[in-house]
Amino acid sequence: MPQNTKDPYQYERMLRERMQQAQQGRTQPPTPRPGPSGPRRPADPAEELRRNIQELGFTIADEVGRSLRGAADEVRRSTAGSAGRARRQERAAYNYQFRQQARQMGDQMASRVNMASAGWSESLRSGLSVFGGTLCVCGAVGCGLALIGLLIATVVGAVTAQYDVVLVCGILTLVFGLFTGAFTAMGRWLLMVPAKRQRMRRYLAAMGEETAVPVQRLAEAVQRPVPFVKKEISKMIRQGWLPNAYLDDQEDVFFINAEEYRALQRKQEAAARAAAGKETPKTAQDELDELMQQGRDFITLLDEHIRATGAEPEVCGQLEHMRTTAGDIMSWVAAHPQSAGKVRRFARYYMPTTLKLLRTYDDVKGQQSDVASGIRQDIGGILGTLNTAFDNLQADLLSDTALDVSSEISAMQTMLAQDGLSAENFISKE
Repeated sequence: MPQNTKDPYQYERMLRERMQQAQQGRTQPPTPRPGPSGPRRPADPAEELRRNIQELGFTIADEVGRSLRGAADEVRRSTAGSAGRARRQERAAYNYQFRQQARQMGDQMASRVNMASAGWSESLRSGLSVFGGTLCVCGAVGCGLALIGLLIATVVGAVTAQYDVVLVCGILTLVFGLFTGAFTAMGRWLLMVPAKRQRMRRYLAAMGEETAVPVQRLAEAVQRPVPFVKKEISKMIRQGWLPNAYLDDQEDVFFINAEEYRALQRKQEAAARAAAGKETPKTAQDELDELMQQGRDFITLLDEHIRATGAEPEVCGQLEHMRTTAGDIMSWVAAHPQSAGKVRRFARYYMPTTLKLLRTYDDVKGQQSDVASGIRQDIGGILGTLNTAFDNLQADLLSDTALDVSSEISAMQTMLAQDGLSAENFISKE
């Protein structure tokens, strides 16, 4: 609302001035001026006061009207501004909703394109596999026919005593025999890839929304025996077709996520501990015997893996170092049972996990794919870290003994000094 620059007391001052003028007119009447019709009568003070009050009322009404008009204009402008802001907010909300809908439509379109491209990619891979398998079969058939012809020529040369022909045909027979075997194996593998992918999709479809299912259900979905399904799923996991999956061979349960298996394992371990708590508690000697047995089993299995990886010097060296360190640790625990607490976690977690990694290494050792090579490289890298951990554990065990020895030596030196038997005391006496 516009500010009023006039004096807020001007109406009161104007009224006071009018009343003073009317009072003066009552006490000192003005001298009448002569006119054409004679002398003019003096003005009536009451009439003059009434006229002044009327003028003052007109002035006040005019000012009030102006103020009301200004207030109405201000209200109109505020209303127009509020309406404009409301329209802008409504337009912004509409634009935001439109952008959200456009983004959702874009996401849906991208999802459909991804699904379509995945289907096309799958079809293309299957088609290329079938085409390559067919070519390999044709090559195997051609090499087989050539092999038959060479065998016939070899027999004829042997009968006719043409030994140079027999030698040449024998060499060619060996070469074509190798080609026939290679083409046959490659064609069989290529022709089996589409069927294998189809079975993998059936496995996943049979699981539905579940994250862990019995292998029996998967076997029923593809109409194959359980051992075949277990072997095929294990290969799929090693080859990277089912990343992060896990197959529990003991319970015959397939987990689409290894974290689900670990959670189930933790629950089972907690239940086992709860059940064990109700049973008769083990003595310290029983726990020590169990720990020593786990260590002996670990060292025995390490020896087997060392013999299996003899052709790989780097991995074999890592395992030999681990075997030596583990043997020293278990020997120390056998001589110092009070150190078993520090080794118990190694025996219960790190040793079994190491053996599991080594079994996986042996499983993929004969595979030539990039995934198998990556698995071998990762396991070979973690062996160095595990050796460092075993060395640190051994050093920790020895550091406790070193601290005890240092404390005993310090106490003995103090006692010798108090009894006057130390070398310093004899020197001071001399």
